[in-house]
Amino acid sequence: MKYDKEYKDSLSKYPELKERMQNLLQNGEKVTPKQWKAEIQSLQSEYDSIGREQTKTVTELAYAKVISYNKKNLERELQNES
Repeated sequence: MKYDKEYKDSLSKYPELKERMQNLLQNGEKVTPKQWKAEIQSLQSEYDSIGREQTKTVTELAYAKVISYNKKNLERELQNES
């Protein structure tokens, strides 16, 4: 009973999730550990690639913000000199 209380949400969602998973599999085929490990590896590679791309984009955004700030600061300084 303790288990049922702790995992009530998961247990209540199980029938729906099981049906969704079975609908994804064609003709009742089974997913082997080799298949899901290959899928995990593929997704991990894609995730890593996206992470590198995102890091590059964030760096470029930081550069753009610094340049924008420096431009505004220079304009302010030039205006004060006039």
